[in-house]
Amino acid sequence: MKKRFLKSMVALMSSAVILAGCSSSTEEGTAESSNGSENLKVTIAGGSAGGLWSTIGEGIGETIKRTHDGATFTYQPGQDGANIITVDSKQADFGIVSSAAVKWAYEGEAPYPKKVDKLRTVAFLHAMPYHFIVSEASGINSIEQITEEKIPFDAAVNTKDSPMEMSNRIVFESYGTSYEDIEKNGGKIQFIAPSKSNDQIKDKKLDGTISPLPTPAGNLVELSTNTPIKLLPISDKAVKEAEEKLAAKPYTIKAGTYSFVTEDIPTFTIDTVLVTSTDVSEEVVYEVTKSMYEQLDYLYSVHQSFKDITKETITDVTGAPLHPGAEKFYKEIGILE
Repeated sequence: MKKRFLKSMVALMSSAVILAGCSSSTEEGTAESSNGSENLKVTIAGGSAGGLWSTIGEGIGETIKRTHDGATFTYQPGQDGANIITVDSKQADFGIVSSAAVKWAYEGEAPYPKKVDKLRTVAFLHAMPYHFIVSEASGINSIEQITEEKIPFDAAVNTKDSPMEMSNRIVFESYGTSYEDIEKNGGKIQFIAPSKSNDQIKDKKLDGTISPLPTPAGNLVELSTNTPIKLLPISDKAVKEAEEKLAAKPYTIKAGTYSFVTEDIPTFTIDTVLVTSTDVSEEVVYEVTKSMYEQLDYLYSVHQSFKDITKETITDVTGAPLHPGAEKFYKEIGILE
């Protein structure tokens, strides 16, 4: 199924490498540490400026500067899947990515043309539970209803070819349908971010918005203040498909998470993780991991998504092995054997 995205994703990742190579803001092997990490220099590739991943990247950078006098930190805007190539090509030391992208890259699955052998994980950052949101006005009460009744479903599905958008294709596939089938039934698939779909849902131009999102998602809280909406449960089959194809984990959005969620809703989550490369030294990764862990209270104040990080979750990363520097720190403090 992912082969259909190969061309666009390879182009995206190639562009990331070319642009990074033309930049003078970073140099090959930017992570440096001498005299016990006093001259720590770190670059993290995240998301677009002003977005959640930008906030997360800058927050991690601040923990480094708070714990290392003279440390230099650079935040580099990027994009989920492409950040792995940016790190692998030594244009950034760390990258913020989805667990799905980690799995595909490390296993050499499309959209990656080959296995990214040097890819290593550092830390879990936050959960991205899958939200299948529809308006009350749509009359839709289940995903099965969309398929069985061939409802002309109009939905926002996030940025085209992103791992977040691709999760929707996998969910629909598990229910025996597809974007193409939905459009044949008179529906419309719009490749726009959830944050940009609120007005269209309010104006009844869209029936819903579907994507993994941090919880509680601010755009849904805002939307629900003046538009009745509902969160649909995800089937066991769809969850299992997501586990297999997206490195997802089963998840429950608890009653009360939103005002419109009055009972527990089964779904899955795609984690956001911090990754690096074996080209980055054990000492540097150790120091960055240590800085994050020792400044968790600060990170909790930066953004509510950081509250997903605990001593139980920080090592719960999938898709690629832990970097030896991160592993060393976790073993040192006793949360890994």
